[in-house]
Amino acid sequence: MADHHLKAHFVADPIELPDGRKVRVSAYPDGSIRFRVDGLPYVLTEAYLSGNPESDKAIVKLSPGKQGSNASHNYTKWLEEKNGK
Repeated sequence: MADHHLKAHFVADPIELPDGRKVRVSAYPDGSIRFRVDGLPYVLTEAYLSGNPESDKAIVKLSPGKQGSNASHNYTKWLEEKNGK
């Protein structure tokens, strides 16, 4: 895990998603990468972090909990409130 006292040496411009949430990516001198996403809560639903480093890529997927967690209900409620329903 990245040492949070370490200052990022690269911070990408935020990416705005269609629903207004923002994703930010930071890179640290120790090689770690940090993703910051608005609109909590999220559940880690996929992580592929090993394999052949010459041909594979790391994949991390966050979702609003469509696997039966309470996060899915909370996300749906948040969207409804945001959209005025």
